[in-house]
Amino acid sequence: MNSSFFDRRTPTLDTCQPGVRHIQELIRHSTPVRLQLISGTELEGTLRWQDLQYLALCSGQDLPLTLINRDAIALIRALV
Repeated sequence: MNSSFFDRRTPTLDTCQPGVRHIQELIRHSTPVRLQLISGTELEGTLRWQDLQYLALCSGQDLPLTLINRDAIALIRALV
C-alpha cells in the first residue's frame, strides 16, 4: 500500500503553548518585530507565518520573505 504526502505530515503546532500564541498574536496584528539571532545578527520586519521549524519574516513590501529557523532565534522583540 502506497502512502501519500498527507499520511507523512509532521505534527502540528501546539497552540496551547504561550510562545506559539504570542507569535500568532504578532502575526495577526502585523506587529513590527526585531529578531536577534544567536549569531548576533538582527533582522526587522513583520512575521507572516510560523510552522514547527521556521518563521517567515517580511522585511519590506517588495522583498521576498526570509525564512528563519526557530533554533537560530535568540530573541523576538515587538517594536511598538
